[in-house]
Amino acid sequence: MVRSSFFVIVGFIFSLLFVSCASNKTLRKPIFETTTYKGEKGNKEVNNLNKNRAEREKEHFLALEKADEAKRLLEKEQAEMNKIDTSERVGEIELALQKIYERTQQIINELNEISPYSINGHQKTLKLATELNDLMQNYIEPLTKMIESNKEVKKIGGDISFNVGSANLNNNGKKEISKLIKSIKVDMADWNQYLEDHNVNIFKDSIYRLMIVVNGYADAQGDGSESARKAKNLELSKLRAEAVADEIIEQVNKYNFGHEIMIDIDIKGRGEAYPPNLSEKDIKVNSAERRISRISMVVGPKILLYEN
Repeated sequence: MVRSSFFVIVGFIFSLLFVSCASNKTLRKPIFETTTYKGEKGNKEVNNLNKNRAEREKEHFLALEKADEAKRLLEKEQAEMNKIDTSERVGEIELALQKIYERTQQIINELNEISPYSINGHQKTLKLATELNDLMQNYIEPLTKMIESNKEVKKIGGDISFNVGSANLNNNGKKEISKLIKSIKVDMADWNQYLEDHNVNIFKDSIYRLMIVVNGYADAQGDGSESARKAKNLELSKLRAEAVADEIIEQVNKYNFGHEIMIDIDIKGRGEAYPPNLSEKDIKVNSAERRISRISMVVGPKILLYEN
């Protein structure tokens, strides 16, 4: 009799351990009828005895739904980023996307490992859910706006901005850049309105970050051997890109934007390479469309870039 009772107790303990272990595995389907996840709904009725567990389960799966939504939005943003030519993407935005995507996936993994039915598990769920809300409001959704800005490429024509064979900006070139500087003020006003509309308090008194990519291009004209000509045009395209970048920085530093601005600038000379979306079939060797500087320019609150 004693031995029989012993085995009953041991069996009971093992059953508890089994249930405990099972509850820590990835949840594939809700248990309670108050919870729905990915179209799957639990079928267990909720009563006074299990209502607390049911509520914890519901909040847990709501957090998973939020994480799934965040991941889908990030994948959509990355798809939009991939539409931008690699030479014109702002690297800081790509890096922020990568970091946020990795953290979102980590949150999903952590949620899948949590048993929401315990008090400790429920507290972890709530903590991760709070982080997800912050990621969505403060980083993921605003990054859509930054990517749209990155897609808008400005052009400085070499024929009207530089003298023939020169890398010194003339007055017309400086006027063209002045227009770009004024557009920064407009973009910052748009951000201020966005932050006000979304009540995003983390941006209060935030430093703004101006991220610029300048690509200089040249045509295929010139004297001497092909290699000498290409080397000369590569150097000219780089010097012109640097001149454009220097003028942007000088004008930004003189302009009163009403906010502190950090400037990051990436300069590349592309030589005789074809600018994005143009090919040999589209333009001639000496086409003016090849003698340009292409500028990607994105401004936004520095904290958006998820550097923590």
